[in-house]
Amino acid sequence: MQVRLIGTVQGVGFRPFVFRLATDLALTGWVRNDGNGVTIEVEADHACLLRFLERLPREKPAAATIYATDHRFLPPVGFERFEIVASEAAGPPRVWISPDLAMCDDCRRELRDPADRRHRYPFLNCTNCGPRYSIIDALPYDRPNTSMRAFAMCAACQSEYDSPLDRRFHAQPVACADCGPSLVLRSPTGESSASGDAAVERALEIVREGGIVAVKGLGGYHLVVDAGNERAAAELRRRKRRSHKAFAVMYPDLDALRAHVHVPSFAEPFLQSTQAPILILPRTALGSQEIAPSVAPQSPYLGVFLPYTPLHQRLLDALGHPVVATSGNMTDEPIQYLDDEAHGELAGLCDGFLDHDRPILRPVDDSVLHVVTRPRPRPQMLRRARGYSPLPILAPRALPPILALGGQMNVTLALSRDREVILSQHLGDMDSFEARSAYERTLADLSKLYDLKPERVAHDLHPDYFTTDLAQRMDLPRVAVQHHHAHLAACMLENQLDGEVLGLTWDGTGYGPDRTVWGGEFLLGGPEDYRRVGSLVPFRLPGGEKAIEQTWRTGISLLREAFGRDFPRDLPLFDEVSDADCETIVGMLDTGVNSPVTTSLGRLFDGVSALLGLCTYNTHQAQSAQLLEWAAWSHGELVEPLPMPVVEDELLRLDWREMIRSLVDARRGGWDPGLLAAAFHHAIVRSAMEVVRRVGIGRVALTGGVFCNRYLTEALLLQLGDDGIDGHIHGQLPPTDGSLAIGQMWVAAHR
Repeated sequence: MQVRLIGTVQGVGFRPFVFRLATDLALTGWVRNDGNGVTIEVEADHACLLRFLERLPREKPAAATIYATDHRFLPPVGFERFEIVASEAAGPPRVWISPDLAMCDDCRRELRDPADRRHRYPFLNCTNCGPRYSIIDALPYDRPNTSMRAFAMCAACQSEYDSPLDRRFHAQPVACADCGPSLVLRSPTGESSASGDAAVERALEIVREGGIVAVKGLGGYHLVVDAGNERAAAELRRRKRRSHKAFAVMYPDLDALRAHVHVPSFAEPFLQSTQAPILILPRTALGSQEIAPSVAPQSPYLGVFLPYTPLHQRLLDALGHPVVATSGNMTDEPIQYLDDEAHGELAGLCDGFLDHDRPILRPVDDSVLHVVTRPRPRPQMLRRARGYSPLPILAPRALPPILALGGQMNVTLALSRDREVILSQHLGDMDSFEARSAYERTLADLSKLYDLKPERVAHDLHPDYFTTDLAQRMDLPRVAVQHHHAHLAACMLENQLDGEVLGLTWDGTGYGPDRTVWGGEFLLGGPEDYRRVGSLVPFRLPGGEKAIEQTWRTGISLLREAFGRDFPRDLPLFDEVSDADCETIVGMLDTGVNSPVTTSLGRLFDGVSALLGLCTYNTHQAQSAQLLEWAAWSHGELVEPLPMPVVEDELLRLDWREMIRSLVDARRGGWDPGLLAAAFHHAIVRSAMEVVRRVGIGRVALTGGVFCNRYLTEALLLQLGDDGIDGHIHGQLPPTDGSLAIGQMWVAAHR
């Protein structure tokens, strides 16, 4: 019998598993990797073959995913034994590439066992864990096709690799201190000062002394400091030029992590999974007390994760307390992963480099999730990268070969192959030359790795995006997809929705067909087409993109629209805005000069946050909206919504002007900003529900960056459920522009 499998079946211990299963059933034959996945031929009586087929999917390795299986019965050959044979690379690759896998418990025990030959070895792994996507150069997944090809196995490792009963049987990155990668500590100027264990000890000294170490990890560099040392955390902020955005915190173990954040029981498996993502969770009192204020300024949450490589685990075990482990890059630039470039770019950010000599072939940042707890608990992706990429999203039918380029911020790109949509890792914002270069390298890399040749290219409607320009330079038919239509399509594809759906597509910026800035849209339709049925009452953004950073500008615009020219000026906002600046903005609004029209809910959040005195400058994406959400959580949920009627012109409009008047009057009257923040959120929910009811459809998709706001998301889901309406959110994909490429792909497939 021949069995062929497609899916994540390479790099996850699948061939050793098949060997053990066949041996257990006394089957003869062979198993091999090929460009499509895994092929098996087994010989035995018919009953044994059927038992093999039954047990194969049931007992497969935990990290394996079988997408498709076919089998056929063949004439007997007379195999004498069962063996793993050399891989075959004929034909275009079809296999699913495994993501990088976090260290397993068996390897962690070895790392900590003084009697084990791999005690404290920072690159141990097995068939159940270790680097995969970040070291693969070509398919099939065999050692010569990875960056481990430079390391010849010693006799002991070769014996494990060849032994069917060993968990390192055909583990491609297998290594030990005698034959594998090694560590070196370098100064910021690149000179080597220690190697091996001495490099680790010196790196630990730097951290204990309040310094910053650039640690070369799995998919790039981390900048590491003591998370309890305020001076060190503040210095990292200064050097990285990152004034407020929270740093991620890595803990030695789950018990230490639980002391600092509240971990719902359903979330613990995610922290300990092979993906090992960063999880954003609310702090405990001890978490506020013991974590340095500069780690996550003003935030009631911490982004926490556990060590996912032996090197990280060894460092954390020795320190015994949490560390900041943030991406090794200057703010808004790609993560550094190539040694020479990292030494140049990060030299001014760190006091030493803890390097190793295993090449990283592609950058992979850490994935980030948070947890939606109501009406049912579930994780929600905020950044999809390590541990998840490049696993495909499955479409309900075969797609033509399409390339989708994403947008301008939180960018990913996607390629289609049959029913598979292969989504790249998170690539960041495309505002810098470095980010654009990294994007083009990833596009070339994935196209080569999968040997895909697209027939058309999908991109955002915005004429000034880097990805739009890139599409125009390609010799392919182009499909321009409206930003929010792509958001709706992505949510529908992920949730396997067909037919007509009402999409609440809410974010900060999206180019509308009317050349205004959309972002608070109610779209009715599907991937084939959509109709805009609702939105916000429009307002202006004085200074255009400057208003995204200087949110006080949007606050003044809302005041001008709600009250007229003679608006109140005794608000905390005006403690930071001069009379001259205020008059300049009013003049721009009066004339419309450099003041584009918008219906963006994200920008409405900015303006309200500024009016409440919470945030007048966005130093990072969504800062003002986060502070507004956190203020709402601080008050709670039992609150009367502010008034926000729904008016109708050609669309159903959320008229926020009365809400602004009420909010300003209450703030001037001394009302608590947290109460008003909560009342604002509930005003949005109540008005949105009125639109949903008037449209009269039973399925609603919540998508766009605004739905990173858990307070708003949960309140809407609860209200939709009370009305008997199915509310759908993202889970595998982020609600941000990180899912745009998927949506563009799905729209383009329907044209």
